[in-house]
Amino acid sequence: MRITFLVQSAHKLGGTERSAITQANALAASGHDARLLSVVKAAAEPAFDIDPRVTVEHLVDLTGELSPSDRALHERASVLVPPRWDKQFSALTDVALERGLRAVQTDVLVTVTPALLACAVQLSPDPVVVVHQEHRSSSQRTSGMEPLLVHAPRADVVSLLTPSIADWLRGELGALAPEIVVVPNPLPQGPTPRSLLDSRTIVTAGRLVMEKQFTKLVEAFGEVADQLPGWRLRILGQGHQRPHLVRETRKRGLWDRVELPGSTTDMPSEWARASICALTSRAEGFPLGLQEAMAAGVPCVSFDCASGPREIIHHEVDGLLVAPESIAGMAAALLRLGSDDALRRRLGAGALATSRQWDADTIAQDWVAIFERALAARGGRPRLAARAAAASAPIPVLPSYDATGVTPAEARRAALDLATSTARRVSDTWLVVPPHGGDVTTVVLPMAARTAFLEQLAGADVPSYLSLRDPAAHGWHERRGPVAELATDLQRGRTPVLALEPWPRTPDGNASLLGQGCTVEVEFWEESVAGDLVAPRRTRWSQRLPRGAATVTTTVHGLDVPTLPLLAAPTVGEVTFPVDAVVTWVDGEDPAWDAARRDRLAEVTGTAVRRESSGRARFVSRDELRHCLRSIHLFAPWVRRIHLVTAGQVPAWLDVEHPQVRVVDHREILPADALPTFNSHAIETALHRVPDLAEHFVYLNDDFLLGRPLGPERFFSAAGLTQVWVAPGTVGLDDDPDAPPYRQAARTNRRLLAEAFGAVVTHDLAHAPYAHRRSVLEEIEQRFADDVQRTARSPFRSETDVSMLSSLAQHYGLLTGTAYVADAERAYVNISNSDLEWQLRKVLQREQDFVCLADHHDHALGAERLDRTLTAFMGEYVPVPAPWEH
Repeated sequence: MRITFLVQSAHKLGGTERSAITQANALAASGHDARLLSVVKAAAEPAFDIDPRVTVEHLVDLTGELSPSDRALHERASVLVPPRWDKQFSALTDVALERGLRAVQTDVLVTVTPALLACAVQLSPDPVVVVHQEHRSSSQRTSGMEPLLVHAPRADVVSLLTPSIADWLRGELGALAPEIVVVPNPLPQGPTPRSLLDSRTIVTAGRLVMEKQFTKLVEAFGEVADQLPGWRLRILGQGHQRPHLVRETRKRGLWDRVELPGSTTDMPSEWARASICALTSRAEGFPLGLQEAMAAGVPCVSFDCASGPREIIHHEVDGLLVAPESIAGMAAALLRLGSDDALRRRLGAGALATSRQWDADTIAQDWVAIFERALAARGGRPRLAARAAAASAPIPVLPSYDATGVTPAEARRAALDLATSTARRVSDTWLVVPPHGGDVTTVVLPMAARTAFLEQLAGADVPSYLSLRDPAAHGWHERRGPVAELATDLQRGRTPVLALEPWPRTPDGNASLLGQGCTVEVEFWEESVAGDLVAPRRTRWSQRLPRGAATVTTTVHGLDVPTLPLLAAPTVGEVTFPVDAVVTWVDGEDPAWDAARRDRLAEVTGTAVRRESSGRARFVSRDELRHCLRSIHLFAPWVRRIHLVTAGQVPAWLDVEHPQVRVVDHREILPADALPTFNSHAIETALHRVPDLAEHFVYLNDDFLLGRPLGPERFFSAAGLTQVWVAPGTVGLDDDPDAPPYRQAARTNRRLLAEAFGAVVTHDLAHAPYAHRRSVLEEIEQRFADDVQRTARSPFRSETDVSMLSSLAQHYGLLTGTAYVADAERAYVNISNSDLEWQLRKVLQREQDFVCLADHHDHALGAERLDRTLTAFMGEYVPVPAPWEH
């Protein structure tokens, strides 16, 4: 078989190039025609031994003087490979690649970077089978994953180093995915000397660049150096971080304990003189350094990464994994290995046994089987035709689950109960960080309890609607899965954070009612050398906790849990005062009420008789109220009481005996000579007189829906200031007699405020729930008494109204310091529009805090279709009945 490896430079000192050379050597030794096609020749001699049977060809020689024309091309950017993909390419390499790849004669062309894959699928002859080997593990690394995602569908096979990367790529490509396989890098051929583990030397190797984070290794070694007399840290490699390492070494007084000898081509000898291998990289693919160290029988300690170290190191079997970026964890692991000879030898023996699976000849035979299968699948057909004929990759399907009747509050409690009951079984040192001000509730355990926690979680009785999420962090993608399945898989690593939460989408792919605001996180804190627990990420409280710090009990989501005294008290950003809701509603289908409306309408003239002011459409009930109150129950359970203000009407489905809902008649809050009223502006002037109303309340029209779990901080500051949401619409000029009544009221508001404060109102407010303070409304009523009383006695909207709760009070608050401008995600749905069904489908993605189902007089949809559409939407958007519904 003719097999060609397309590499950036066959003479380059790098892990990717070394892997390709090792594979080529092994394939040549087994009788195959193995070749290296190198884009550039960047050095006079190869950095690694290349078997004489392997043919090496360079497309561009950069070791000598370029001609003027070649130099000009080399200074121009590549067209084949944009600089954002890989900066090593130029117009000169474009020309050379086109010439070289068009003429390549091979059965299989193997690419080793995404950029080279892009060149191969565009330029190589169609009969050539393209197999891509992906060595990167993170979209944050140098050339990123964009070219892989763009061009992988045109490859015959894509190989990844670890199962987690393979799962990610399958998910990204879906039905476009080619055959995806998982094959680790092989160890270089030849004898490997064994370490005696008696040198008291910690060795690491790699490019001295920020991604390797060797300064963190120096810091970790510095924390335990006094407790490890005679031990040294040896860092091999070259790179721009060398001066930083020198300064870090001197700062910590380690100048005689840390060695920086530069690069070497004889790493086997270095590992033979090592007693511990350490790795502190931010992200890795499949680090050869760990493989080589283990082949020498050296135990390894490494930061965990989402791929690479966790697939190589089996914790407590052949090495130690610590949480990503945890200097405290690395220091404790180095101290443990350095001070325990028996442990070091046990893990060293395990490392040697593990390394046997990476034998180059064995892996070469695996590759031969993959190549033969790819050639057979091609069957002489053109590349894209063969890909089209291949079976499509299965599209991932969400597991089915049952969340019927479950509220977000119940889901939060279930997730916390699962996390805390599991923590209680595996550790006597755990605590809960309450969700202050809308934060996520967090359960904290020692890292030493992580494996036992995950084992218990994998076997727990878990509600089907809960999932487990491995958050995106440390350069890799987010993963989510069934609790038992992912908990089992996560036992391989040492990632310090996981999340228990409902599935964010329903089995049919829609946004879930429980998909937001129901997360409980679990953090595993590494133990420092001094015995403290050290946080894996920045917290608002402390980065270190002594064991036994949780000395008090607090209630979170209805459960009594241990916490720190500091965490049991509210923070300065939290709302702790009671908040009520006031909802206005009228049953426009009530014959007696409608007769009174017609009688009252016969007594008025002017603006009041316009349909925008008094038309029947203003009072049509489409069962919005039931769903408005449901949304409060689901998404704002902190509301103390809901006051339903009506014209003496009570919905048939409402349990008036329920303690959380009180029906308030207009007669309780408005003067007798103002009744009956059909003017929402008039009703607004009296809402602050609702009996037993809290100082702070949220006013909702019955066509408002809360869209997702919200805290009271969405409406008020901790000091009680009210939030104001400004809309893009402007109040406009004052000389438009045909302006709608709400805008005429806004102009009246503007006149009053300009006379009182000399400031001009310019914009409308968003049509969304309004935060208010009763005392501020009382002050407005006194200050603008004539205008407020005139509005109260206006039975229908008129040109002299003020809009007290939907505009005037907010701007008054901004001018007097009791309110502030904030922002919120809102959806204004005009139900009269022809695209209503499209609008509602967007709203079902649940990306907004509030929804307004605004009615109008003329509708594009027929009455039956409109009612059917709205009923279906509201039933899906807020499906769980509230406890006050009959």
